[in-house]
Amino acid sequence: MRCGLLCLMVCGGMGLVGCSGGDKPRPAAQNEPAAGVPAQVTAAEQAQVEAPGVNAVEAAKLPSVPVQATAPPEQVVQTFLDAMKTGDIATKASLLTQKAREETARENFEVNPQSAASARYEVRPAEYLPENPNGAHVTSVWTETYPDGTIKYDVVWVLRRQPEGWRIAGMAIELVPGQPPAFLNFEDAADMAKKYSEAMAATEPPAAEIASQPNRIQPNSAQPVESPNDPMPTAAKRTIER
Repeated sequence: MRCGLLCLMVCGGMGLVGCSGGDKPRPAAQNEPAAGVPAQVTAAEQAQVEAPGVNAVEAAKLPSVPVQATAPPEQVVQTFLDAMKTGDIATKASLLTQKAREETARENFEVNPQSAASARYEVRPAEYLPENPNGAHVTSVWTETYPDGTIKYDVVWVLRRQPEGWRIAGMAIELVPGQPPAFLNFEDAADMAKKYSEAMAATEPPAAEIASQPNRIQPNSAQPVESPNDPMPTAAKRTIER
C-alpha cells in the first residue's frame, strides 16, 4: 500500500499528526520484541512501541533523538525526516514548535507511528528570512519508489527559532497537481486538515465521469480547493515520474 509524504504528514494522512479515532496505525512488526526476548532497539523505537497513538504534547515527553539547541535549521529538518522514515513519534513531536504541539493536541490529532523505511530524501541549506531573524525556510526533496513509478515531493519547511532551538511550524507543498503550493500551518491544525480535505476533494474525478461508472460509489460533493492566501514559500511542488 502506498503511503507517500502526504499520507505521513496530513490527516487522512497527517503523519506528523494522524486523526484520532478509528483504526490506529501500528509500528512496524520488526520493532516489536518477541515474547521473552530482549529487544535491541533505541529508546525512541521503544517509546514508539509502548505509546502509539498519543498526541504531540505527550509524544514529545518520550525518549527522542537529541538535537542540540545550536543545530542549524537544515539539521533539524534532516532529523525530522529521519524520524518520519522510522516512525519515531517522539522525535517528530519534539521537533515541532511548542504551539504546533499544543494546537494539534487541542484538535485531538495523534502522532502517527507509520514509517516509510524505503523513502529517500535530500535536504538543502537553510534560507534565513532577512526580515525575521527567528524564521527560516528549508527545502527538501522526498522520494519514494514503487513498482510502477517514482513519486517526488518538493517541500519547503517553515521553522521558527525557539528557546530549545529551531523547530518546525509548517510546510508548503503542492496538494493538487497544477495548483499553487498550499501552506500547511501546523500551528493551526483545523485549517491544515480543512485544506487537505478540500485538496483531496478537488482531485476526485468529474461528476460526469463518476456518473458514467454505475458501479462506482458516489462520493459526497465538495468544492475545489481555492488558491491559499497564506504567506508561504513558492518552491514546493509534487511531481510523479513514470
